Amino acid sequence: MKLYEAIEELTAKLRKKISYTDIAAALDVTRQYANQIKDRELSFSQLAKLEKYFKVNLANANKIMKIKTDDDCVTIPILGEVSASMGYGVTVYNEQQTATYSISRKLVRDLGLTSGETEIIFAQGDSMLPTIEGGDSLLVDHNRREIYDGKIYCVRIEGQLYAKRLQKIPPHTIRVVSDNDKYRSFEINLEKEPTYDFEVIGEIRWWGRVAR
Repeated sequence: MKLYEAIEELTAKLRKKISYTDIAAALDVTRQYANQIKDRELSFSQLAKLEKYFKVNLANANKIMKIKTDDDCVTIPILGEVSASMGYGVTVYNEQQTATYSISRKLVRDLGLTSGETEIIFAQGDSMLPTIEGGDSLLVDHNRREIYDGKIYCVRIEGQLYAKRLQKIPPHTIRVVSDNDKYRSFEINLEKEPTYDFEVIGEIRWWGRVAR
């Protein structure tokens, strides 16, 4: 689904004109950028943001944005220009889907993936070595946002994307951990810093690389 098509559908369902200023607020981008992408296909995460912000279901969203099933495989969208840093953070400018990747239905069941909530992005940097290498594919389940100690998550911190292990320190502190000893762990106290920009995007359920 292209952005202008989403605007038409939102306008019809909400019975009021949806402006690019409204879209910019929903997608957390500038109005200029929202206008620039009006003819582009929206990624699943962008569609999800629009649905959440406007509290409607975009019934005509392109099915390729969601996990599709056939007899043997499921197809997962790839966001080729989205990277999660394993260092000092990555700013994402383009969340467009660039391809798809098919995996077996058994692997989907084994990983407990959520239909329509899974995307593939890429790792950048070295702070999660030796576990994850720069360039690895990262399978992110957006439905798994609750923090369990020791698991690896895609997180947004102060506008930057990271791939990090997280640890909960009750009642309100999150420890952000790198596997590479060159990088220090740090803590975020969400009670003392309520406006701190921190969000768990999803758990990284699988990562891999092409043999070289």
